[in-house]
Amino acid sequence: MPEFKPILYTHDEFIRPIVAVALVKYFNLDIELREITQDAENFCRQFPVRTVPSLVIDPSTKIFEQLAVTRYLISQSNNETEINQLLGLDADAKVQSEIEMICSFSTSDFLNHLVNICLYDLKSVPIPATEATNSAKKLEVMYPIFEEKLHSHRFLTGDSITLADLVAATSFSLGFNSQFGSSWREKHPLITQWFTNVIKSRYLSSRFADFQFVNVGHTIVEKPLPWD
Repeated sequence: MPEFKPILYTHDEFIRPIVAVALVKYFNLDIELREITQDAENFCRQFPVRTVPSLVIDPSTKIFEQLAVTRYLISQSNNETEINQLLGLDADAKVQSEIEMICSFSTSDFLNHLVNICLYDLKSVPIPATEATNSAKKLEVMYPIFEEKLHSHRFLTGDSITLADLVAATSFSLGFNSQFGSSWREKHPLITQWFTNVIKSRYLSSRFADFQFVNVGHTIVEKPLPWD
């Protein structure tokens, strides 16, 4: 039988798969990138929770959730220096915990509230104005969490890019592509400069080479998926 080639399921409109796809390209991993809308039946059968990125490592091993998938992809690079940089040294529990904390926060509470203010119609389900307003207020409390870290270092956990920066920057990209106009960027120069540095890094440049900052805030509408 032919050797099984791992499959990474992704969707171009979603934020959470961006880092996984970029890592596959950067490390030149022998993994097939498969768009979920082109293989909806197999995707839903193998991943009933229907979230991306989702990775089929072999016929009996499937993993989902962004942090789990990206950690696995980084480990497959076989580049010990970059593994230690992106994930933190095994002996440094403090840095590793910070990386995981930022990754989790950036793709859960932070991203969920950001979605509420950036998309006025999420998968054909209108977001109430009161909910969007509440999310905007909560985000004002969250931005300083990132700024506090950037006051001391160039990146979120130190002076080198880690997985925390890659994950957080891709979440912020939704805002910079819709709501974070010039006035927002003037109020948050540390986040804006950090974001610019991260998306221009060797890890994310394949995705953000042509990224353009929005000048005036606007809302976004996502296209419904086949099962919506």
